[in-house]
Amino acid sequence: MSKLLRRGTVSLLLVRSAVILIARWVGYVSVLVPWILINAWFVRISTGQRRFLRLVWGSTPIHNLALWSRAMRAGGWESETFTHPHFSMHQREDWDKILTEEFPGRSQYLASHLAFVKSLWAYDVFFIPLNGFFLGFESSKHSPNILRRFHGNLLKFARKKVVLLPYGADAYVYRRIRSVALTHGLMTSYPIPARKQRAIAKDVDFWTDIADAVIPGVMGRDGIGRWDLLVPSAACVDLEFWRPSNRTNRSDGRSGQVVVAHAPNHRGFKGTEFVIRSVRQLQEEGLSVELRLIEGLSLREVRDVLSSDVDILVEQLVTFGHGLNGVEGMASSLPVVSNLEDQEFRDFLDSYTFFGECPIVSANPGKLTSALRDLVVNPEKRNRLGHAGRDYVERWHSPTESERAFRAIIRFIEGDEFALKNFYHPLAGEIPPEKR
Repeated sequence: MSKLLRRGTVSLLLVRSAVILIARWVGYVSVLVPWILINAWFVRISTGQRRFLRLVWGSTPIHNLALWSRAMRAGGWESETFTHPHFSMHQREDWDKILTEEFPGRSQYLASHLAFVKSLWAYDVFFIPLNGFFLGFESSKHSPNILRRFHGNLLKFARKKVVLLPYGADAYVYRRIRSVALTHGLMTSYPIPARKQRAIAKDVDFWTDIADAVIPGVMGRDGIGRWDLLVPSAACVDLEFWRPSNRTNRSDGRSGQVVVAHAPNHRGFKGTEFVIRSVRQLQEEGLSVELRLIEGLSLREVRDVLSSDVDILVEQLVTFGHGLNGVEGMASSLPVVSNLEDQEFRDFLDSYTFFGECPIVSANPGKLTSALRDLVVNPEKRNRLGHAGRDYVERWHSPTESERAFRAIIRFIEGDEFALKNFYHPLAGEIPPEKR
């Protein structure tokens, strides 16, 4: 009897789910789609040559989007973020419009569609990752593959400009990645996308085909296959918020303690286990080294730790390059360790961009202990690299530099095909005289 009841309950749940799905699709096809298409048509025919373009950044609340938008606003542009609710480590004041506040009491499904239509009328240039703008998030849960990219075509139909800024999970197709270590790190930290390779690949191919500009940073070589601005990292930081370290530590691991920090938010992707091992090995050698794992802190708390409690920051050891945390460490005048071991790629970026100036200490898992030992026993080297890192960030990752780069991107999508050609080339680029 109990088995029959369980089977009956399961059958009822399946029927209920089927009814809800059918009802949602009937409503979607008969109401939402026509409504969105009508709005897109009126936006299209009402679009004229605007003197001032309106910029929007969203809808995934990646912190770089907020920083870029703020930099553009400071440069005189009409720019704001419009996103899903932000992550807990960030502050509400970092963001402009948030979906749940714009449409309170509405389901996320309906609110996302309302936000998309509202944005068609409100903005001209959409800076988005490859999971799209509101409808991309919803379509991944509720729509078949044929409609997953529906809103991308709508943006183009409404004569909107689209600039792609991938961040990782939205665009990595694991089978296209060149580095085996990176593939393994992603599968360790993000196993679910490994089962969605075909769908992610279709999204990547679709968006890179229709976008007006693609700015992938070092991700460009790993399956995206297109970059309109060649830049190792477009990350931007608030130089007033990230202040230089006030810590003066002359310790060499023998006369006093040296503190190594690491933010293990994605342990497999960052190689956290190797950081723990290397610090332990140095301790067994008799060096006084403490490992400070930065977890569960707000951005302000992270800033305070880096500016007063830390001597060295290890960012990540698996994939090539650095992320926002590495830029924050350099802005805090700390020596930063990250993986720059792909010499072929490093030589390419050094030749065609400003990356040859980057003072990050390169180490993979096998070289980390040696790299850390050298920094621990050489306080003067730590100090020199810390100052060089701050100078590097002021030159290439400031709000002013971000506004300069995105201004060129906007020129490019508006028809100036040479605006991004060799933009950061040390010899043939558009680098201001004061940076040469």
